[in-house]
Amino acid sequence: MFPQPKLTICVPSRNRQRYFQETIRSLLMNMRTDVEFVFADNSDDASIMNTFMADIGGDPRVKFIPSADHVFSMVDNWERCLETATGEFITVIGDDDYVDVDVVDLIKDVQRNEPRADVIAWTRLTYNWPSHRPRKCVVGVPMGTNYYRVDKSILLRDFFHWSHDAASPNNLFAIYHGAVSRKIMEKIRAKFNGRYFEHPVVDFENSCKLLVTADNFIHVERPFSVLGACAESNSGRVATAADLKAMYTQFMSDIGRSIDNDAYMKDFPFPFFLGNTAAIGLCQQWFKYTYGHKAPAGWEKNFARACAKNCGMARDRENFELISEGYRTAFENWQGGKFLEHFNPTFKEPGSGKSYYGLLKNMLYIDEDIGGVQTPAELLHLVGQFIAPRETMQFRTVRQLAVG
Repeated sequence: MFPQPKLTICVPSRNRQRYFQETIRSLLMNMRTDVEFVFADNSDDASIMNTFMADIGGDPRVKFIPSADHVFSMVDNWERCLETATGEFITVIGDDDYVDVDVVDLIKDVQRNEPRADVIAWTRLTYNWPSHRPRKCVVGVPMGTNYYRVDKSILLRDFFHWSHDAASPNNLFAIYHGAVSRKIMEKIRAKFNGRYFEHPVVDFENSCKLLVTADNFIHVERPFSVLGACAESNSGRVATAADLKAMYTQFMSDIGRSIDNDAYMKDFPFPFFLGNTAAIGLCQQWFKYTYGHKAPAGWEKNFARACAKNCGMARDRENFELISEGYRTAFENWQGGKFLEHFNPTFKEPGSGKSYYGLLKNMLYIDEDIGGVQTPAELLHLVGQFIAPRETMQFRTVRQLAVG
């Protein structure tokens, strides 16, 4: 008889069966029995995954949630994953991602030093599937060997202040590519409207709720998962205005309404389709509006700078101009244009700089084609041959600086 699972790995999917199937195969290759897998299909054609799951056999660690007679929103698909999960800790990854199942041993190590750990965040690698290679990419591999507690007050300030000088706020702590205790997720459900998830930007919504609910945050320098990107994934469709519009249309169709018409958008004219920065901003705006959270003074200037960096991610000059114009219009209409002067996007021709390979400070930069890897799982397994073994990692008490 299998023990109560230490960890539940949830994988919700939406019409990306080929990647979903590969991710499932990669996860199930690890035969340890203290982990549970929840696979939730949300496809228009249920037969594809139903047949696949029947063919892979009756693994008692697996709970498969099939597609229904209607498409669930991302919020509801994640919700039914959490309702099914029984592990002491829970993580969610995308259907084109990968997480090392042996991260369970990391959780056990952390608990020996920090028995009250609420959230464990590890660093993540990035990987473009071979079918999605808009340009040659380098993978940064953190070579750190420590894990430590991070001050909650610093995390709260930096996340809502956008003080990281990047296109997204400084935060690694979420159930997406992180491990959150079931106790905290149940506390969130009781505290916030009886649901685990409410907002369509589910990963950053979870960050908002964790930062005001949990107390003990652990950051791990060593990577234990991979953020994959395929042509159909959200992260793979943010470089052109047409892709953003198509993603926006599908997104709103799935939830059955336009969130741009929600009450909290009245004083925040940044439509979802502008890009990831706008989407994260409106998620924070929703949280502040709905639950009365106060952001640190001065966040607006930093948000404007983040939006400019979002524009710089455009694939070519034409799309840079289209996306920049959309943001510029939003800033003109926001608080009388007060923060427009801080929005100064700069276009950089893709591939104009040289790729660096090698060690720089505490990061090793490698080609994502290294060793001929074809999947996120293969990348992480290869990297695992030259980074510090999990059992050699050291606990370093409290780190006062926020993680980047």
